[in-house]
Amino acid sequence: MHESAVCREIVDIVSHAAAENDIEKVYEIVVAVGEYSCVNEHQLNFYFDVMNKGTCMEQAIIRLEKDMTLTGPSQMYIRTFRGE
Repeated sequence: MHESAVCREIVDIVSHAAAENDIEKVYEIVVAVGEYSCVNEHQLNFYFDVMNKGTCMEQAIIRLEKDMTLTGPSQMYIRTFRGE
């Protein structure tokens, strides 16, 4: 159930970074996740579909990539996002 909070954080971070870089539309967000992140991709995308309405990410998708080098409490980060 923590996917809602994770999604809110992704939306906030990408919104801020897109505004700072004059990006009006984001098409893809790549999130690196560790083996023990416990993020359910389907639930994350469900929340993202709700939270991205009215933002620069309305047409975007979130793609999760496994990163086995992530250990300890930091089990995910936004690797990159693409837009124009």
